[in-house]
Amino acid sequence: MFLCRLFVVFILVFETFYSCKEEVGDPNPYADVLSSTPLSKIENYVGLESEDWDSRILNLDKHALDYVNELNRIDGFTESPSPIKNLDVFKSILLEALNSQTDPVVSLLKNKLLRIYVCENLGGSAVTGIVRKDGKSIGGFVILDANTLNRNANDWISYKENSTFQKGNINIRIKIEEEKQNTKANALRYILLHEFGHILSETENIGPSFFSPKRSYSNYEFYKGIWKSEKVSYLDDSVFTIRPQIRFYSESISLDENWEKIYPILSKTPFPTLYAATNADDFFADSFVSYVHVVLEKKPWKLEILKDNKPVFKMENGIAKDSLRSQRQILERIFPN
Repeated sequence: MFLCRLFVVFILVFETFYSCKEEVGDPNPYADVLSSTPLSKIENYVGLESEDWDSRILNLDKHALDYVNELNRIDGFTESPSPIKNLDVFKSILLEALNSQTDPVVSLLKNKLLRIYVCENLGGSAVTGIVRKDGKSIGGFVILDANTLNRNANDWISYKENSTFQKGNINIRIKIEEEKQNTKANALRYILLHEFGHILSETENIGPSFFSPKRSYSNYEFYKGIWKSEKVSYLDDSVFTIRPQIRFYSESISLDENWEKIYPILSKTPFPTLYAATNADDFFADSFVSYVHVVLEKKPWKLEILKDNKPVFKMENGIAKDSLRSQRQILERIFPN
């Protein structure tokens, strides 16, 4: 951090001011962890010329364990992950999810998703990291918790959405797959695409680098007019005032009392999903998975607010909104022709 001083020198009737400006942006507590972990170095990866997913799926190793423990320490989590006991069973579901990807998504995945680690007791569903070569971000890795990813697609995303709210008389149901496709593999597929969005935001320079000591979104088109900083939106003051209180997996807000302040307003904002409204990084990652799922693959994404098991409000994924036209254009440019 620079020490800023203001010198005022009076010479006759002239005043000369000297000042320096501190680096703009929010402090990034993860920069040192990302820079120091061996997982971020290309030398830790071999056999990348192979397009076989099987060779890229590994059980948790020491480097991955140390990486997660450092992230959990920063975030205040007490969990420490361990290798999964039966990797082959989970790997078969994961391979089904990966092999179901089609162009143009699969080409990006093969080029930039360099490794997937599997573990238990992660402290969340998944975490992501970035791999660099000669100082340039070229891809990334994902660490998945097998125990938390044990639901079919519609059950998983509904559970995730409801995790924000206290249990009461009103709940949320989301459909992202038709019944025949409502599988654990498709839940994993959706999760991987979201996490892959974080990798793309770094490799495609969508937002500020995860390696920077301070991160500012002000010069990045994807966030223009929506995000002031990672956690502060331009909509917070008057449009979507309850947004800063949204915390997934916290069960901290009464849905019974607040759903009308959340979802009808959300449907009119530039956020495609509630999760996309939680912070600037997840705004891109959830916009990416929404774009692939809804725009490219024409799959359903329908949310219902239920009271006594009867719908009182419905909305769809908002990625096709007019207010997200420039974001869709940026997402479209990511995919190879």
